Amino acid sequence: MTLLGHNGAGKSTLIAYLLGFYSRQDQHPFLPHFAEHIAPLNRAATGYAPEAAWLTAKACAADYLSLMANLRGVKNYDPKRLFERVGLHASLTAPIKTYSKGMKQRLLLAIALLGDMETLILDEPTSGLDPFGREEIESLLVDLAKNHKMITCTHSLELAYKLQDEVWILCEGMIARKEKFNDINELEKAFFALRPAHID
Repeated sequence: MTLLGHNGAGKSTLIAYLLGFYSRQDQHPFLPHFAEHIAPLNRAATGYAPEAAWLTAKACAADYLSLMANLRGVKNYDPKRLFERVGLHASLTAPIKTYSKGMKQRLLLAIALLGDMETLILDEPTSGLDPFGREEIESLLVDLAKNHKMITCTHSLELAYKLQDEVWILCEGMIARKEKFNDINELEKAFFALRPAHID
């Protein structure tokens, strides 16, 4: 599914719920509504790529992959193969500070793929990228969607359309519409028809 919505619509809250960051539904007013629409995920088979992550500038990609592999109990993985899958042409041992924004986004995707996860949760995977980088990442996501279930949170109507998945439009903490759109103009029309009363 692809999550669309205004700032404060509840996209990040829904992702946090799916990832198990809330232990009870009364911890957030949006949760009871969300729980009616989606079943819990198999988190052991779910990879997560946040919009931004704390990446120590002096550390290298190999260190992060090793750390996450240990945390997930992944014993066998090929760092070079992961880099190839996300189109990351960079040194595994170079400091993260040498990576561009787009390279960091690809690294986060590589980390999410560790263990060949069945489901990928991607939070704003094209955030902050220039048009060239955004186009490359969007093509990569379309390719990944062929072999993985994906829950993608985005502000990009273009990406939501390209993924050709069911789109969930959130508005003020409610899932206002769920539909697979075959026309980007219809998607845009549906999205703006749900303009919130207040915009943050």
